[in-house]
Amino acid sequence: MSTPGPWALPEAQVVLPADAPRERWLAERRKGIGSSDVALLMGVAQGGSEYELWLDKVGGREVERTEAMRRGTWLEPHVVDFFAERTGLPTRRCGLARNRANWNALATPDRLTEDGGVLEVKTIGAHAKVAAQWRRGGIAAHAYVQLQWQLAVTGRAHGWLAAYTIDTEPQIRGPVERDEPLIDRIRTRVHDWWTTHVIADMPPPPDLATITDEEIALRWPAAEPGTTAQAQWPAHLRALLTERAECHSRLSEAKNRKDEIDQALKVMVGESEALLIGDRPVVTLKSAMNNPSVDPALEVDHPEIHSEYIRRGSSRRIHIVKGWKEA
Repeated sequence: MSTPGPWALPEAQVVLPADAPRERWLAERRKGIGSSDVALLMGVAQGGSEYELWLDKVGGREVERTEAMRRGTWLEPHVVDFFAERTGLPTRRCGLARNRANWNALATPDRLTEDGGVLEVKTIGAHAKVAAQWRRGGIAAHAYVQLQWQLAVTGRAHGWLAAYTIDTEPQIRGPVERDEPLIDRIRTRVHDWWTTHVIADMPPPPDLATITDEEIALRWPAAEPGTTAQAQWPAHLRALLTERAECHSRLSEAKNRKDEIDQALKVMVGESEALLIGDRPVVTLKSAMNNPSVDPALEVDHPEIHSEYIRRGSSRRIHIVKGWKEA
């Protein structure tokens, strides 16, 4: 019986090569949960929501590439070269791997390392919240969770991390051993989420602690004219409206709390135009056009084409009805 080589994946198979077209990669990754998805499901992601993840898996909503993602793609090979020079470890690209035992467990390690590990590369903006954590010798939570998922999917023995914060020398961490208790918790979370939301085609409920304007716009892009929703908890709604009315101060804490209340009110209204207590409207939402924005990719991709990259989306603006206290 032959001994597995240094590049073997003991518990996975490669389903797409590293140089596969982006369209094929997007289609394949929708069939399971990858390491970035796991960071979100475990509550440590840098952005996104479970609802957006659900739309991606069941509706094929394409993940829009940000400037940070483009920057990371460009910088990644340079950080890998730095890692190989400092550690003396040769690396190799992997591609999209699928776990043999759990077909919906996917991972795309940035590199495999010759010592039987995987390498995760992070490029970080100088002012990002996690930049200081890396500089102090730590490991950002989302990177740690992603690395452990890659070990779980591939069956590799350990991991390495190379984090580059703009204008500073890359930080290398490792080898990082497998965290089996965490891996077990991730597997349970992935199984439960996939079964509840993807297989059953059931969207995740709104989470008022994390919901964003983008998620609200995706859930309820427009209201049916004239529709209303009955307040399920009138006392709670009155308390929110009272607290909102008291947020007149320009202090950032007051403004932040007012924004949180407005998010909660939008969720309560949902796809309707008005929220009622009894037969009296207390909150209404009206659609309004946002100011146009220019896609950052314009200058790089198509400098000669301007009009195609002008985008003007719509949003729903909240209005508190006068006399709501009488409802």
